[in-house]
Amino acid sequence: MRRTLGIVLCVSLIMVSFVSISHADDGGEMGYSGGISEGTNLPYTMDKYVDSKIKKQTVFDYREMVFLTGEPIECIGTITVVKGTVDYIKSPSGTYKETYTIKASDAEGTTIISRVLNFTTSYRVKEGEFKRQIVRNSQITKWTESIITPEETYTLNSDASTYSKSSIEDMTPGVSYYDTVISYNARYSTSEDEDLVSMVSGNIYGYSQPWSKVEAQNLRMEISGDGGLTFDTVVELKPVLEAKKTLYYDETNPYPISFGGSFNQRLERESTLSYNIISSSKTLSSKKKKGSILISPANNIEKLPISENLDFLTGHWAEEDVKKMYSMEIFTETPNTGMQYQAMHRGDFVKALCLAMDISTEKYEKITRTSPQIFADVPTTHPLYKYIMAAYDAKLIKGIGTSFDIAVPITRQEAFTIYVRVIGLERLGVTDSPQTPFVDDKMISPWAKKEIMAGFKLGIIKGDAQGRVLPTQWISKAEAAAIINRLVDYLREEISLDYRNY
Repeated sequence: MRRTLGIVLCVSLIMVSFVSISHADDGGEMGYSGGISEGTNLPYTMDKYVDSKIKKQTVFDYREMVFLTGEPIECIGTITVVKGTVDYIKSPSGTYKETYTIKASDAEGTTIISRVLNFTTSYRVKEGEFKRQIVRNSQITKWTESIITPEETYTLNSDASTYSKSSIEDMTPGVSYYDTVISYNARYSTSEDEDLVSMVSGNIYGYSQPWSKVEAQNLRMEISGDGGLTFDTVVELKPVLEAKKTLYYDETNPYPISFGGSFNQRLERESTLSYNIISSSKTLSSKKKKGSILISPANNIEKLPISENLDFLTGHWAEEDVKKMYSMEIFTETPNTGMQYQAMHRGDFVKALCLAMDISTEKYEKITRTSPQIFADVPTTHPLYKYIMAAYDAKLIKGIGTSFDIAVPITRQEAFTIYVRVIGLERLGVTDSPQTPFVDDKMISPWAKKEIMAGFKLGIIKGDAQGRVLPTQWISKAEAAAIINRLVDYLREEISLDYRNY
């Protein structure tokens, strides 16, 4: 009965939310006017240990294309983004303020953008057993704008303009996904009798997690004279902002030095805007109809700790995976010869995932007489207590019964199930057929098939040379290192591909 309970418990190693709900993220660093900004970097690893006391960045380099005259004009300047902070746990519903201030001009200073948008955003948190959702609706409270061009000055008539913005954020165990829809009509007064109307609509998709974040907008802009049924200018806009961490090994050059090299982590950002003018009020060359602009700030580099005392791994197939785990401080146990062949226990696997996904253990750093004990086999004195409790609070794990089976080896199907659920993409494994493509499909437990199928479709779960997934075998620490490193690599780079190409 105990082993059955252990399996049930591992199925419940779930799903909501590696990303702290108090740090929810629905984007907005580029604003919502079709421009791009440099955005913020992902945090340094050092930030987990030292409070730098650096204020959060709110002013960003900004670029936008102006199309009101019928031809593209690039403007460069700044966007100031101010969003109210909310503790969604203490306040599961309420409102906060958002302000976006844009000041930009072209190279000659003859086209100038001045724009301020103020929103009051209402939100509510919808709790689920396996995830949380945050629903937001934003109401425009103030909108001032003027665009000066050599031909005309366009002044927003705010009373005759409308703006709608609504978003849903889905907070899964390791990744917070969001979808924002915007639709607005901006009516501009000109020196002529006829006003100009710019209608913009589209979706914004994005995600945020410790290793990368992306915001991808897909907008359609239709510009016409007042009351015109035929649009004079139609433009497709695709602004994309990406920040990520990449890892590379840096060998040391001097011969008499105590270490042969170390891993460096590069913090990268890039923002691109591609546009396609489908129709225009002016005759344009093909070169002017399509184009792109770019913001690419300098990369930041940080050194990670040296992977020490791992010489016994030389030549092992998982040597690099294990060394990366130690350098990223996802593995913290003292290295010992033969550990690569030892079984990875459930408790240690949860600890590694907590460290990989930056789940805070601060609440349980100091144990008191009132500290709770959820699982019978995880007392407050257990060295893994703070990780198990942090994972429990974050809804990464939950118990059925009284024991967590903390020292039981974790099987491949259990690890793969968590592996897919941590990125929240298990829905991709729903098919008409309950069968996976692996030759030992019949050995896969029904509760694991959806996740394993999803992992196969994503290319992150593969069989061995014989096409087997070996679901009931326990995983070694070397295999755990490879599995977690594969997850981190996926979150660094591969997950962003569909967003960048959206």
